[in-house]
Amino acid sequence: MSSCIQKILWICVLMLLFVHNVLGVRVSISNTLVSYSDLTVHCKSGDDDLGVRVLPFSKGFDWKFHDNFFDTTLFYCSFAWKDQLHWFDVYKSTRDDCKECDWAISEQGPLKIWNDHLYQFPWKK
Repeated sequence: MSSCIQKILWICVLMLLFVHNVLGVRVSISNTLVSYSDLTVHCKSGDDDLGVRVLPFSKGFDWKFHDNFFDTTLFYCSFAWKDQLHWFDVYKSTRDDCKECDWAISEQGPLKIWNDHLYQFPWKK
């Protein structure tokens, strides 16, 4: 392969990495508990602790971040209401192919809203 083509390929790869990292990822979490209970949420990654938040019914919060270079970014959250406590990985770079990851939290488990579809996930055991 000629050095000119190699340079062009490297430039394309670097541009893709730059665009991917500049745009970043936004994750949102909404309380859709049918019991209308407040939802206590605590989200973390290996590097960041977003703190504890209490979400009234139909309210939510979101945050933005950038995937790491090695594509191993993971954010996980605990969800508590009444006598329930559950955990779930709300963002795994190896699973989630989204720049906007929207989650609706229900008693049955997290619902991912993606491309105008709902995907039910089970709670982690």
